[in-house]
Amino acid sequence: MEIYVNSTIITAVLFIGFLFTLIMVGSYGFTHKRDSTLNRFFLAKCLQIMAVSLMVFRGDIPDVLSIWLANIALYAGTSLEVAALVNLQGFLRPKMRLIYIYVTIIGIMGFSILFIFDSTEPVRIAYYSFLTAILLSPVCLVGFRSSSLLMKVVSLLYGVGVIFSIVRGFSSFFIPIQSFTLYNPGVLQLVVLLSFYVLSNLMNLAFLLLMKENVDRELVVLANHDDLTGALNRRSFTQQAELILRQSAKKPAVVSYLLLDVDHFKTINDTYGHVAGDQVLRDLSQTIRGLLDEGDLYGRYGGDEFGILLTGKNEDESDRFASTLCSLLNHGLPGSVPFHISMGILTVTPTSTMKVEALYAACDPALYEAKTNGRNGFHRAEGSI
Repeated sequence: MEIYVNSTIITAVLFIGFLFTLIMVGSYGFTHKRDSTLNRFFLAKCLQIMAVSLMVFRGDIPDVLSIWLANIALYAGTSLEVAALVNLQGFLRPKMRLIYIYVTIIGIMGFSILFIFDSTEPVRIAYYSFLTAILLSPVCLVGFRSSSLLMKVVSLLYGVGVIFSIVRGFSSFFIPIQSFTLYNPGVLQLVVLLSFYVLSNLMNLAFLLLMKENVDRELVVLANHDDLTGALNRRSFTQQAELILRQSAKKPAVVSYLLLDVDHFKTINDTYGHVAGDQVLRDLSQTIRGLLDEGDLYGRYGGDEFGILLTGKNEDESDRFASTLCSLLNHGLPGSVPFHISMGILTVTPTSTMKVEALYAACDPALYEAKTNGRNGFHRAEGSI
């Protein structure tokens, strides 16, 4: 039994999926106009819709539109779609972006040359299929490196696309073109078109879910970190530090807690302005980050006051940490006004009920003792908690 799929059905199958995604992405884009990733994906869907629309009328319009322009638009749309996905995961570096632009331009030029010199359809199919496989490959690599389960699933979907493109490319030389082309009505056409429809919609849905996942991740960062310095905020620092205290109590293992602030910070603001004061806090935060080991924490309590929790570091090790930090600041930081800090330090073996606020309360007098002793240094808390 021969199954015939006319142009109306082809349009409905391929066009609706792209159009639905275009509407969803466009609606979202009204409130995210500066999102380059979203803009790339939106443009990709526009090009794919245009390509499908031109392909439907093959035979009724000039080949330069239904073959050349349609395939160029579909190829460019695929390139933009992949670039959007790679950028969404933070892997679209400037060098990679440049390489991708070159691959896209060279691919378009190559297909144009084939079309101009009136190459056979199997050659064009093979060329286009192999280029598409190359374009889709980065998504598979990014998905493999990503920590997101959703992105790994997306990479599998694109992996299916890579395999299909390679198989289609080789098959074009061995399977009669009348059976292989999607313009020949029949069972093969129906199966491929429906598969392409399902796969395309899954990819479109996956992109939207990845966008949501990315936004959720950013919201978590914003909820847990200080906007100015990137340090953990007080709530998040306290929660994570108390988890470390409980884990250290089970081992048992020592921890060292440092409470610090910037000496004469109000004077810095009054003398140099609040912009300079903000830069001091950012530079201090960056310097602290560079000294922390895996498992250490630091957070901003507010103003110029910070807390640091050094996991597994005893008195000597925490003293060396404090001395190194003071030394780096005393040598001056590029782009920042001169400043130094005072610190209170406490080293303890935590109990299962120990709270960070108890460490703070014990270190606060030590911090002020350091200021009394001339600032630009640290003092150890006395007694136990």
